[in-house]
Amino acid sequence: SVSRGLGDVYKRQDLLSVTVIAKDYGKSAKWLNNFLKEHQIQFKQGGIWLLYKEYAEKGYTSTKAHTVNGNDGKQHSKVNTYWTQKGRLFIYALLKSEGILPIMEQEQIA
Repeated sequence: SVSRGLGDVYKRQDLLSVTVIAKDYGKSAKWLNNFLKEHQIQFKQGGIWLLYKEYAEKGYTSTKAHTVNGNDGKQHSKVNTYWTQKGRLFIYALLKSEGILPIMEQEQIA
């Protein structure tokens, strides 16, 4: 059906890179990935961040493949992990439990 197809498009648009989420906190993607690794939420395999099983089935992330031009002049497929809105809320709660708030909330407190 057409509506299901549109739903898929919207779902894809709701996917956020770790860079976008980290920026909310004034942090880098590297910092956030390491934070999630240290808290045993995710691990790196074959250059891709994947969630541990207990988190993997909760709909927090989705992987997307895209094409990149390699140094060899050929096109290569690269897979990245993106976070859903549900995953973003999970990260928010996790960081908040550690006393780390988004910049917007830090400014409201100050």
